[in-house]
Amino acid sequence: MTTETDWEALYQSGEAQWDKGIAAPALLAFLAESPLTGRVLVPGCGRGHDVRAIAAAGAEEVIGLDLAPSAFADVEALPNTRFIVGDLFALPPAFASAFDAVFEHTCYCAIPRERRDDYVQAVASALKPGGVLLGIFYLNPRDDLDPTLGPPFNATLDELDTRFSEHFTLLRSETPTVAFPGRENREVLRLLQKK
Repeated sequence: MTTETDWEALYQSGEAQWDKGIAAPALLAFLAESPLTGRVLVPGCGRGHDVRAIAAAGAEEVIGLDLAPSAFADVEALPNTRFIVGDLFALPPAFASAFDAVFEHTCYCAIPRERRDDYVQAVASALKPGGVLLGIFYLNPRDDLDPTLGPPFNATLDELDTRFSEHFTLLRSETPTVAFPGRENREVLRLLQKK
């Protein structure tokens, strides 16, 4: 995905403040009750904490995708994980309808609003029919009042409903009961199924 943010430079400079060093708490809580299975794609995977958590919970194969090579250059991979430098908006042909699930946490919020329909299309194209998107979306990622600033860019429930409804059926939507400190009540967990 093309944005004005130089993600590689941020990782190289150690300014990846979004990296908390562990998998997202809401993901871990979800996996404890409903592990993702089959082949899973994690766009914007960063250092791969969520990739490894999904793999450890039983997914057959988990592929982490990120624009920044430095994000996962020195991470420990599990036998059922792979990390690929790549652009969600230019997925290889082999990724078409290839995944049972996609996990989203900090990719959507990094994408400017004018590219978000492209995001939905890319995720839908990567999923098999009936595949699921598990997302933890930021509703209010900032303390300031200017929603045009970012990334991270906010989302609203109405926006998520509108953008995803053409390709997905909403199966579950809730405020996570656990979150990283400072993110409490600022996120929504959604499980969507490709139509």
